[in-house]
Amino acid sequence: MIRKIAFYAPLKSPNDPHPSGDREIARLLMRALSKAGFDVSLASEVKSYQKRADPDLYSRRHDEVEAEKARIHERWMQNPRLRPDLWFTYHPYCKSPDWLGPHLSKEFGIPYATAEAARTAQDSDEAWENGRLATQAAVKAAAINFVLKESDWTYLDSFLPDMRTARRLAPFLDLSVQPDVAHQAPPLFANDDPMLMTAGMMRPGKKLQCYESLAASLKAIGHDRWNLVVAGDGPERDTIADLLSFIAPERLKLLGNVEHGMMFGLMDRSDVFFWPGIREPIGMVYLEAQSRGVPVVALDNAGVPSVVDNGKTGLLAIDKQDMAAALRRLLADPSLRRSLGGAAAAYVRARHDVAAAAATLDKAIKELG
Repeated sequence: MIRKIAFYAPLKSPNDPHPSGDREIARLLMRALSKAGFDVSLASEVKSYQKRADPDLYSRRHDEVEAEKARIHERWMQNPRLRPDLWFTYHPYCKSPDWLGPHLSKEFGIPYATAEAARTAQDSDEAWENGRLATQAAVKAAAINFVLKESDWTYLDSFLPDMRTARRLAPFLDLSVQPDVAHQAPPLFANDDPMLMTAGMMRPGKKLQCYESLAASLKAIGHDRWNLVVAGDGPERDTIADLLSFIAPERLKLLGNVEHGMMFGLMDRSDVFFWPGIREPIGMVYLEAQSRGVPVVALDNAGVPSVVDNGKTGLLAIDKQDMAAALRRLLADPSLRRSLGGAAAAYVRARHDVAAAAATLDKAIKELG
């Protein structure tokens, strides 16, 4: 019978001080497993992640994991009561392969599980070949692989002999830990026009592309009877401030980094959450906005449709012009904003809360014996 679970995230520890979607999902998975009745402990904080393909860094990371493997092995040998009944690894992929779990699971005869096993879409296949092969070997060795998005399902199906170990797991939040709705918060703007909110790190690559797309869509609305609040910071802040400089200063708030708990208060005062989400794997922020009754406008791509019900909880678009049209529609129709927002909150409660995830995890893991 499986009771004790060793949890591991080779990309980023749940205890990492720097916030990110990966850290939040790792924390949520540990919470869901605990809610399902399992005794969950963090197996290790060693990481295998490297942002760019670098053979020297790859070798150093591998050596660090090997040392950690020896440490855990010795600890479990000296005290068998510390051994888990299952090893659970979150987000092994080409850039952060799991070199710990498969080995220790095999050596100590315990089942191995993964969640969100994936591949990188960056650089060439050759650049990440070692990490890709290690991840595929781990997935093949797993007794169960939880899949959070459609692209990962397709990837696993490309190399597994069959999909019997694959189980779908909808992305989720823990609504019970969210702050109460802010009913009497002071307004951020001096006018009564609708408030658009966006949130994203200000860094090069697809995040900057999102801001470029966002700015182009806002320009294309054709009027300025709206306000924009932006949560996020990073090395491209000046570039992004310039992109948004066409907005009247009294209608724009660039807030920089916003503590996670404070984000919900901003969402409570928002009328639309707008973030293009270019190549967004999942987009937890969409679930958070919807959970506060805020409709979403985003691009219909990658993992966004798995967390936004197009036409029911938000409007998904095919390009910048389509996003502008969606924004114009919502800005002009308060009743549509309210109906989408109400449906969004109900949608997250029913399909994307931790209780639903705990039930899925509990059923699948218990089937292992």
